[in-house]
Amino acid sequence: MRSASSPQSPLFAGYWDLVQSNSLAIAGQARRAEDPLPLPRSVEVRGPQANLMVDDGADVEGNVTFDARLGPIVVEKGAAIESFSRVMGPCYVGPRAKIFSALIGGGTSIFESCKVGGQVENSIISPFTNKAHHGYVGDSYVGSWVNLGAGCTFSNLKNTYGTVRLEAGGRKVDSGMVKLGPVIGDMAKLSIGTLVYAGKSVGTASMVSGVAAVNVPSFAYHDGSKSVELRLESVLETQRRMMERRGMAPTRAEEGLLRKAFSETAGERAKAGVKKGLLP
Repeated sequence: MRSASSPQSPLFAGYWDLVQSNSLAIAGQARRAEDPLPLPRSVEVRGPQANLMVDDGADVEGNVTFDARLGPIVVEKGAAIESFSRVMGPCYVGPRAKIFSALIGGGTSIFESCKVGGQVENSIISPFTNKAHHGYVGDSYVGSWVNLGAGCTFSNLKNTYGTVRLEAGGRKVDSGMVKLGPVIGDMAKLSIGTLVYAGKSVGTASMVSGVAAVNVPSFAYHDGSKSVELRLESVLETQRRMMERRGMAPTRAEEGLLRKAFSETAGERAKAGVKKGLLP
């Protein structure tokens, strides 16, 4: 087994390196807001005021706490942070992202047009992803156009407190990290109450309910005991419906890319024993 941190590894051996380095990336790229937002008097800022960079086009309600003692907090134009949220640095909140009375820990990037509630820490949430309800996401990478139902919770720590080992590129890898959550592929959908184990992967456009204690291949439905291949046309229709709720639609190129991905991941599903047939 080769460690992810061995000298032969590339700059980023896998998603775990992105998660681990995200705090440094936020701190290194933070810039002062040209027109800072005047904050309500009930907003508490802990740490250096200079570490808080809130664009004048953002909306911060009262009774929000910004804890910038450990690094900068950047809130972009159009972002909205509801009352009773606590945001800890280093943290990036992208344009038009919405934070619903949430606990946002340091090392977290929430990108464009995401909806985030519950608790998130040291994680990357890619654009247009929904995690609007309670549940925990820690030390994880979540792709674009993902929906996490209410109560979705990710494990990021083994009972043994050992480093998290995972499978990547067909080989076993030791991440070298004691805390590491899962990686969630673009357009995946996780039902309410779904639990995902540390270091597991949930593939592109997959659907999960129950418990994901194993890697879930792309374009598969998994309920904790069995996996069934999703119909490609159903996946495309689901994505159209999700984007329509944002006033958007997939381009022909995007649909073509999904079709190509479906074809190229057939071997992944076959190796994992994914069955063909109708969903239960």
